[in-house]
Amino acid sequence: MPDPGESYYEILNVNRDASSEEITASYRKLAKILHPDVCKSPEAGELFKVVNEAYQVLKDEKKREAYDLSLLEAEGSEYGRYYSGGRRYRDPRTWYYAHIHQSYKPPRPSPEQMRPKTRASSIPRILQVALFYATLLMAIIILVQLFLLPWMNGMAAAEARVLFEKGNRWMSEEEFLKAIESYEGSVSRLPGFSDGWRAKGIAEVKKADELAAKGFATQAETYYQSAVRSLNKAYQSFPDDAQVLSGLERSLNALGITEESVPYLKRSLGINPGDASVQAIPDDGLLKSNMKG
Repeated sequence: MPDPGESYYEILNVNRDASSEEITASYRKLAKILHPDVCKSPEAGELFKVVNEAYQVLKDEKKREAYDLSLLEAEGSEYGRYYSGGRRYRDPRTWYYAHIHQSYKPPRPSPEQMRPKTRASSIPRILQVALFYATLLMAIIILVQLFLLPWMNGMAAAEARVLFEKGNRWMSEEEFLKAIESYEGSVSRLPGFSDGWRAKGIAEVKKADELAAKGFATQAETYYQSAVRSLNKAYQSFPDDAQVLSGLERSLNALGITEESVPYLKRSLGINPGDASVQAIPDDGLLKSNMKG
């Protein structure tokens, strides 16, 4: 019979952390050797019964859990310490042949069994890869914010200033369309460039007046509308600029939005009563009534 100090794991020749598949595979190997129909030893039946008993416990998850707990308790008792120093037969075949055939030598473990098991990382591989690339992305974002964006903003500001100066030269030559194109390039590179929006709006008013004088009312209306958008953006930074105010008033009045133009007219006249561009705007009944108010 097996040594009473042997555990079910030792009887089945498996480690305590063996999987269900490993336990079943070991049981089947032993069953082929020790089954009474195969083994003719008078003790074969008792041996097979012990192996089967061990298998019935270890294959059941709940029974195995209770059995493992009992092992831990036994190892801390006098009984456990007594048998922990006794002879152990990890393979029932070893016990069988050691008692029946003294010449039996246990099989040597395979290289795979002798190789130490490496502890698997607690973090899944795919999560490790995801964390690596997330960290790399964060590092790139920080570098871009610290170095690349300031450099790009500096480049954009320089280009905006060059185009702004180019637009001023075209304005001095009364090339309003070319000036508008230059100012447009300036504010597209630097959207917060208030001087660029102011200059663009004034140039658009000039171009609209030029087209209106030639009888191109539809084209002039397009430039007046664009001038309102440009000068509204400039107005946030230049609320007391006479040219911004008069340009807004002139464009709104030309578009027939007279009521909205009146506040700009009043403010412009209050700042610069002698502004010729304001005085030149034709009056109508609604405009006069609003001025009286």
